[in-house]
Amino acid sequence: MNKNCPFCKPETQNLAFADENGYYAIYNLSPILPGHSMIIPGRHCSSLFDLSEEEISLFFSFARRVTAFLAEAYEAEAYDWSLQEGEPAGQSIEHLHLHIIPRKPGDLPEGEEWYGKLQQQSSQAIDDPKRAILSMTEYRDISLKLRKKWKQYKSGEAK
Repeated sequence: MNKNCPFCKPETQNLAFADENGYYAIYNLSPILPGHSMIIPGRHCSSLFDLSEEEISLFFSFARRVTAFLAEAYEAEAYDWSLQEGEPAGQSIEHLHLHIIPRKPGDLPEGEEWYGKLQQQSSQAIDDPKRAILSMTEYRDISLKLRKKWKQYKSGEAK
């Protein structure tokens, strides 16, 4: 655990809507599109290279299940994954995380791309007034709704 890392904070992990084998699915505090979530390891690590082969398998298997869940929950036809490793690649928080962005036709204005929005978002400080950030009430509400849906999804009651 890294005391300065926002993903290591207990309150972040407590608001995860799903968790398995030491990995958490959290909603993005500053979502690009509805459903924009992230997969994070529970233990602090900054790189995919910090994980063993077994841990990598668990990480991506969990990410695949969460992606299927988010696609269903947000009625998405597609998705984007983004894993930025290192500051030159756009990693803004030094804790391994995989962005999952459910997609629908026409979900962004013509000519606008999700990756550009992600890069712009990561270059803005968390307290930058230009950066759209959910209130803690909105964030908690979304996280709790997704947690309830995730439990139903895992038990086969989804839809």
